[in-house]
Amino acid sequence: MLGTAGHIDHGKTALVRALTGVDTDRLPEEKARGITIDLGFAPLDLPGIGRVSVVDVPGHEGLVRTMVAGATGIDVLLLVIAADEGVMPQTREHVAICELLGVRHGVVAITKADLVDEETVELASLEVRELLAGGPLAEAPVIPVSARTGHGVERLREALAACLERAAARTPRSGPPRLFVDRVFAVRGFGTVVTGTLQGSALAAGEPVELLPSGRTARARSLQSHGQPAERVEPGARCAVNLQGLEVAEVARGELVTRPGALRPGSRFDVRLRWLPGVTPLRDATSVMLLVGTAERLVRVLPIGAGGIAPGEEGFARIHLAPGAAPLALLPRDRFVLRGFARTDAAGYTLAGGEILDIAPPRRRRSDPALRADLERLAAGDLRDGLRVRIGRAGLAGTLEDDLRREVGLGRAEVGQELEALVEEGSAVFVGGGRLLGRAAVEELEGRLLGALRAYHEAEPLRPGMPVAELRGRLPENVDRATAEAVVARLAAAGRLRTARDEVALPEHRPTLTPEQMRAAELIAKRAGESGLTPPTFREWQAETGLPEAALRDLLAHLEREGRLVRAPGDLWFDAAAVADLERRVVAHLREHGSLDTAGYKALIGATRRHVVPLMELLDARRVTFRRGDVRVLGRR
Repeated sequence: MLGTAGHIDHGKTALVRALTGVDTDRLPEEKARGITIDLGFAPLDLPGIGRVSVVDVPGHEGLVRTMVAGATGIDVLLLVIAADEGVMPQTREHVAICELLGVRHGVVAITKADLVDEETVELASLEVRELLAGGPLAEAPVIPVSARTGHGVERLREALAACLERAAARTPRSGPPRLFVDRVFAVRGFGTVVTGTLQGSALAAGEPVELLPSGRTARARSLQSHGQPAERVEPGARCAVNLQGLEVAEVARGELVTRPGALRPGSRFDVRLRWLPGVTPLRDATSVMLLVGTAERLVRVLPIGAGGIAPGEEGFARIHLAPGAAPLALLPRDRFVLRGFARTDAAGYTLAGGEILDIAPPRRRRSDPALRADLERLAAGDLRDGLRVRIGRAGLAGTLEDDLRREVGLGRAEVGQELEALVEEGSAVFVGGGRLLGRAAVEELEGRLLGALRAYHEAEPLRPGMPVAELRGRLPENVDRATAEAVVARLAAAGRLRTARDEVALPEHRPTLTPEQMRAAELIAKRAGESGLTPPTFREWQAETGLPEAALRDLLAHLEREGRLVRAPGDLWFDAAAVADLERRVVAHLREHGSLDTAGYKALIGATRRHVVPLMELLDARRVTFRRGDVRVLGRR
C-alpha cells in the first residue's frame, strides 16, 4: 500500500494522476475548489511489483483526521513537497504523523520542478533532508518531478518499485480479517458498500462479518479490489465489501469489519507512547483526540510510572475513552495518533503517537512497578512471553483461551501451540473449560486448599475428611468450581491429599479421640449392644454421656464410620450387630413367606412402633426390603 502526504496544493493529486492515470478527486467540491477533501484511491502498476493501491490524502490543516485515516494502512510513503514553497507546516505534521504510525520506508517527490530553476529545486531538497534527518525516512530518495511535463515521473516510478520491494508489510498479515471502514455508499442493485484497507487475514466473498463497535452482522455478498470483482482479497490490499443485510445509514466511517466474535471492543488500553518534541510534557491526565484506524475518540491519556513523559521521549501510558464514547476493537501493535486542542510549532495539533500494547489492561495503580514490568515484556513483542504475562496477571480467576486469542488477535492454532508450550514448561495450567492459570496462582490455590484442610482437621479431628463443597467455599469468590476441582485433582494426583466420595483429607490424617471421647464411645457402644433393637434416644444418650449435642453427633458419626453403630430415621442409633441379625431374620422370613406386614415386623423385632418403623425404613433404604402397599417384600439387594 502506497500513500501520499504533504501540504495542501503541493500537487499530490496531480502526481498520482501522472503515475496512475486516475483522478482521485471524485467529489464535486474537490473539482470546483481544486483541492482534495476526502480520501482518494487509485491502482498503480509497478515493474517487478505488480498492482499496488495508492491512497491520496488531503493536505489541508483542517483535514488531518482524514489524512490519518488514509495513512493508517500504508507501507510506503510518497512525501510530496512543492519546489516553489518547500517544507510547510502541514509537511512537518504529516511527516510526524507518518513516523508515529510506524512508516519506515518512503520516497520524496519535489513537485512543480518545471516552475523553478535548479537552484530552487536543490534548496527544497536540502530542506527536505533537514526535515527527515535522524528519522526513519532520512535515507529516502529525493526526486524532482513535474506532473505537468512528465519530467522525473518514470524515475519516481522506479524508486517507488524499489522501495516497495524492500519494505516489510507494516500492518498485520495474520489473525482475523480487519477492515477499517473509510467510505460508505450505496450501489443500485447491490445495496451498502464499504471500503478500506484489509489487515489480518484474507476475506472471502460469502463470509459472515460483524461490524464493531455496533455489533451489527451482515454477509460479505461480494468483494472488489482495485475495481475488479474478487472471490478473495488478501491483506494489504484495498477492498470494497458489499454488505448484505445492512442499510447505508447503519454503517459509518470508523467502524471495523471483521469475523463475528473475533475481537473484543474495549474502552481502556495500555500503550507505548512517543511524545513529540516541542510540546508540553505529559505529567497528568490530559484530554486529547485519539485517531486510530479510521476511527476517532475523545480520550484521557495518563502516563504510567513516575515522572511522566518528556517532549521527544518515549514511555508507557494508559488511555481511557471518554464517558459515553463507543468502545474500540483494537489489537496489540495497532498504531495511533494523539492530537490536542492547541496548536504547536512542532507539528500543528499533533502531540504524540505510538502502539497499542494491551487491550485488556488490569486495574492496577499506574505507579505499580509490576505494571511497568509487564508492559516492558509486552513491548518486546514475544508472543509466548506475552501470553505468560496475560495468564499470570489474571491471578486466581484465570483466563479463558478464547479471551487470550481475542487479546492477541491470532488464530486458534498459533495461540494453541504457544499455550501447549507454556503448559509443558510449567508456566501455565489448564483447569478445564478452556481456562488457564499461571503457575503462581495454582501454587497459591494449592496452599490455600491445603491450609484450609489442615485447619479443618485440627477443628474436627473426629471427621475423616472435609466436604469438597465446604473446601471450595474457603476459596475467593472469583475462583470458579471447575478451577477449584481441577486444583484438588492435581493435589490428589500428586499424593498431597486423598479423596473419598465427596470428602477430602490430608494423607496423614486419621480420626482421633480424646480420652474423654474414648470413654464416651465405649459407653455408647456397650449400651447400644445391650439395647439391641431398642436403643436410647438421642436425648437419652446426651444425658448418659454428658456431651454437648454437636460433640455427641460427631462421636456417633465416628462410631457409625467404624461400623459399630447404624443410624436409622428418627435420629436413632442401633447396634450394628443387632441390625445385621435383623436383616438375616427378615430375609429368611420373606424367602419363606413372601411378605411381611407391620404387625409381623413388630413381632419379629419385639419392639414398639417407635423403633419398628425406623428399622423398616432403614431396611427399605438399604434395599433389603421393598414396600408394596401395606407389606414388605424382598428388595433388589
